Order: sequence, then C-alpha cells, then structure tokens
Amino acid sequence: MHHHYFIGIKAPASVDELVKLYTGKYSLSNAYKVIPHLDDLHITLLFIGSLPEEKVLSLQESLAVLADKHSGFPLNINGLSYFGSPKGPRVVYLSVQQSNELDALQQSVAVVGADQLGIEPDNRFTPHITIAKKRKINGEYPIQNESCTPIPFHVDGFSLFRIHPSKTPKYEAAQTFSLK
Repeated sequence: MHHHYFIGIKAPASVDELVKLYTGKYSLSNAYKVIPHLDDLHITLLFIGSLPEEKVLSLQESLAVLADKHSGFPLNINGLSYFGSPKGPRVVYLSVQQSNELDALQQSVAVVGADQLGIEPDNRFTPHITIAKKRKINGEYPIQNESCTPIPFHVDGFSLFRIHPSKTPKYEAAQTFSLK
C-alpha cells in the first residue's frame, strides 16, 4: 500500500484570521477549487508523493537525525502573494519572510529526499503557506501582493505528513521531529 507524503512545517493558528481576511477580501472560494482547511495550512519543505510503506521507517530515522542537527528558529508571516500571473494566479499564498535557518533546514531535507528517495533537488524554494489553488474560472481574477504586520512564530519542529485526499483535514502528521 502506498500513501502520498510531504515534509513540512505546520502553520501556527495565529495565521487563521489573516487567512480568513484574505479569503474573504478576494472571494477566493469563487475562483479556486481548493481552499485548504485551516488545520492543513503548512510550509512545504519537500513534496514526496507516493511512498512505499517499507521506505517510511528509514526516512523517519533519517529525518530524526537531521532534526537533531538544526535548532529552532523564528519566522514571520508577512503578507499575501501568488504564483502565476497577477491577472489570475495559479496559487495564492501567505508569504514567509526570508530566513537563513529555514533555507538551511529545507536544503537538509532536500538532501535526504535525494539520497533516500531519488527526488531531484529543486533549488527554487519559495517558503509559503498556500491558501487557494486550482483555479475553477477562466478569465482574469486579479490578486495583489500585500504586506501585513508580521505575524511571528517559532519553528520548533517539522513533520512527515501523510495525505488523505478524501478526508478533511487532508494532512495527518505521521511523525513530528523536534528541532534541538
């Protein structure tokens, strides 16, 4: 049996009001098929996809070793942005302020993904928290980059998430790894 997985950092509940504000302001549910459940909000470090169960344990062991080599760090959510055209983006997300610690953690996770799972490293890491994706309308649906008062939170770990496509919320932390 294969489940789909990704490695990520769960978003703090402190962003929920900001998500509701932007979702309402731009009527995102009118234009997008997928509006993630608040409990599913996260920053993806590595998308894995289908993974045979026999590979999960060794991946978890490697991630536990990796977590011991990284310390917790502060992050700030600082606005709204998107991937794609401003006239009708593919993905709308909360932006995450640049962080050397986050970049280092993501690169370490990518190395584990490459070494253990053969996932090609992608050097275009843009940390973000998706709040809408998969457009359901054609034509223009403009979104603007916005800044907000930064919402700080402390990253003290990350998780290996199992994806349950037919459930809400969709993502279950199969294991959480604490940073030192």
